[in-house]
Amino acid sequence: MITSAKYKWIVALTLVVLVLLSFIALTLGPSNVSLSQLWMSFFNPNEADAGIGQIVLQIRMPRIAMALLAGMALSASGGAFQSVFRNPMSDPYVLGISSGASVGAAIAIVLGLQAGMFSIPFFAFLGSASALAIVYWFAFNLKQSEQNTLLLAGIAMSLMLGAVVSLLLVINREQMESIYFWMLGGFNAISWKQIYIVCPVVLFSLVMLFRYCKDLNLLAMGNETAHSLGINVKQKVAIILLISALSVSIVVSYSGVIGFVGLIVPHMVRFLIGADNRRLLPLSALWGGVFLIIADTLARTLVQPGELPVGSITALFGAPYFFFILIKKSRRHV
Repeated sequence: MITSAKYKWIVALTLVVLVLLSFIALTLGPSNVSLSQLWMSFFNPNEADAGIGQIVLQIRMPRIAMALLAGMALSASGGAFQSVFRNPMSDPYVLGISSGASVGAAIAIVLGLQAGMFSIPFFAFLGSASALAIVYWFAFNLKQSEQNTLLLAGIAMSLMLGAVVSLLLVINREQMESIYFWMLGGFNAISWKQIYIVCPVVLFSLVMLFRYCKDLNLLAMGNETAHSLGINVKQKVAIILLISALSVSIVVSYSGVIGFVGLIVPHMVRFLIGADNRRLLPLSALWGGVFLIIADTLARTLVQPGELPVGSITALFGAPYFFFILIKKSRRHV
């Protein structure tokens, strides 16, 4: 357990890194922007190059803001899932929550509802909440190991929902490009209008999750222990998971499925500062933003002038890390 002073230093350093990375990300891309051009775009837009100003303020800044919000939402939700289910391999992607949101968004597209401002987020939330309810039922009602049942149910849910999206692609070829976006994940189509929708929902969800940090600490000790200490386990778990589903679904509805962020970041933060969710969730949210800003910058700079899906970049990091956690857990039980 680290001291309060050391934790504050870590948070401050993370904020500095986050700001520096954001500025660096603004300068990188198919059209490189110098620091002087960046300064002019922010503080003297009348004399700045109109094209550079458009790139910085209307293209790169919204996608960096969305990467930050998505990273915060996915990482904090992943940390909450890991405490609720007492499983370091729990995250919105592995449990099928992100896939459920993508199916909901795909159904909204197929029904021709993408013109409505809140139609896709609403259907995405219904999809993620439905997937979460099924996984929740398996994890808490079957007479097997909750951790193993949870993992298997989540993997099965992801596979099934992936098949549903593939089916929608086949039978709705005219919407193939729009639906295919949700399967890859990325921020290339983000605008400020979408940020104005996503930001309040994500911030509200984070504030609500932070309010339940003490309950998460008790739930991480086991359902029986939490119940003996006066916690209504099913009620608290349902509330926490619904809050997480809300933040995940609003992110997925605009950025598509981006996996493994909620797996990698909380696990690394837990290793650094310990398992107290009062510190873990806020720092995980910040590091999640850092991680996705790095991933997004790599996605749009590695194959210029083309662009890689951000979900592919996170999977390259996340899949090996998933195997690392799995091997680590298996060795503990030998």
